[in-house]
Amino acid sequence: MSSPADPRPFNLLERASLWTSAFCMAGMAILMLAEILLRSVFNSTTEHSDELVGYLLVGVSFLSLALCQSRGAFHRVEMVQMRLGPRSQALSSLVFDVLSFAYIAVTGWYFVQFVMSSYRREAMASTVLATPLWIPESVMILGAAMLLLALAQSIVNDVRKLLA
Repeated sequence: MSSPADPRPFNLLERASLWTSAFCMAGMAILMLAEILLRSVFNSTTEHSDELVGYLLVGVSFLSLALCQSRGAFHRVEMVQMRLGPRSQALSSLVFDVLSFAYIAVTGWYFVQFVMSSYRREAMASTVLATPLWIPESVMILGAAMLLLALAQSIVNDVRKLLA
C-alpha cells in the first residue's frame, strides 16, 4: 500500500526538482502538440522535435529523482518493513539509504567522466541540430547531485529516528 500524500511543504531541493522536471514535461508536451498541429494543419514538421523531446525525457527522468526520494515515491519492500519494529525499520532505512548514496555517488562520478569525455571529444549528435552531447548529458550529473542531496537528507532523518 502506498502512504498518504505528504502534507509538509516542499523544501528548496524538492521545489527545484519539481520545477525543473515540470519544465521538461511541459516542453515535451508543447513540442509534441506543435508537431501534431504542424503535420495535420500545415503539412509541415519541425524536423527536430523527436530529438528535443528525447533530451527533455532524460531531463524528466533524472531531475525528478530527488523529489521522488524525498517524498517516498520509490518502491519499498513494505511486507518486510511491516514486520519490523520502529527501531529496526529506522536501521533498515538507514542501511538502504547509505547504500543508495554510495551507489549514486559512484554512478555520478562516472557521469562526470562521461560528460567530460564528450566535451573533450567535442561529440555532437548525428542529427541536423548537431547538439553538443555534453549539454543533454549534463542533466544526468545535475539529477544525480540532487538525488545525493535528497539521500543525505534521508540519512539524517534516518539517524534521527534511530536515536529517538
